[in-house]
Amino acid sequence: MQKVKIIVYIGVGLIALSSIAWADGHLQIKEKQKKLVLKGKISEALGEYDSHLKGAVEYLVCGRNGKEYESIIVVEATAKEVYDALGKLDVQVGAPPGYDEEKDEPTPPKGPELIIYAEWKDGDTAKKVRAEELVFNVKTQKPMSHTTWIYSGSRVVPDLDSDDEDAMMPQAFMSNDLVALRMFDASALFQNPLPESQEENIYKKNDALLPKLGTPVMLTIEVNRKMQLFVLISGKVQGVGFRNFTQRNARQLGVNGYAKNLPNGKVEVVAEGDKSQLDALIALLKRGPRFARVDSLDVDERSFTGEYESFGIRY
Repeated sequence: MQKVKIIVYIGVGLIALSSIAWADGHLQIKEKQKKLVLKGKISEALGEYDSHLKGAVEYLVCGRNGKEYESIIVVEATAKEVYDALGKLDVQVGAPPGYDEEKDEPTPPKGPELIIYAEWKDGDTAKKVRAEELVFNVKTQKPMSHTTWIYSGSRVVPDLDSDDEDAMMPQAFMSNDLVALRMFDASALFQNPLPESQEENIYKKNDALLPKLGTPVMLTIEVNRKMQLFVLISGKVQGVGFRNFTQRNARQLGVNGYAKNLPNGKVEVVAEGDKSQLDALIALLKRGPRFARVDSLDVDERSFTGEYESFGIRY
């Protein structure tokens, strides 16, 4: 019965989150959590030119009147609104991809790392995933790997609408390209750092997960900041090697902290690292080791302390 209550609570919580995030316009700035929440939808134009593009997609996200036919998600906010909103969060603009003439080679984008989530409702069920999971890698025949997106801010081009002939502006302001699936697409605000993204036509929409075209989506863009997670895991989690499993995976991910058995049969985990590292650890903890049974995870986000030098086991 308790497990049912937890599941219902999580579901209601996600639905409530959706209603709050969509209640006030198409873009919200959440300063404390260092993230933006954008209202959008699965592109209705996606696949419109499949006979020519052969299903290839070039953008994870674009704004309205951008390249909607080769984008997974279309948001109502413009590239300039997203750019200005990130400025209000004190996220510094990086450097777009370019070309090193001396070395005769392209230069990758540089800048802050951000994480992108997509959330939608499937009937009465709320779903939230890393946005990369909506993309399919035709080479690996798997969903795109999780990554952090590089905020380069787009290449700068002349502002043809300005009275100042020397005025410049990010190209994304004109094209409304927000999140490019290609590493060297300098037109977008964000680029994909994965080496695979240098290959042509490697990505398509993930039909196994993607909701129907036009489905409303809430997009969250969050700074990959350092934080601490306090986690309580319930179920068959003692006497099954859960602490060793947690330690091994935490160390592989570069996460510091500890795992500890509690007298009430739960396992307590304190973990510190980047948000992307902690996301990966939580996904593993939900599964647990072979003989474990995870009924629930209670996760509390806390401020990063830096007090842990490695990941250990406490008794």
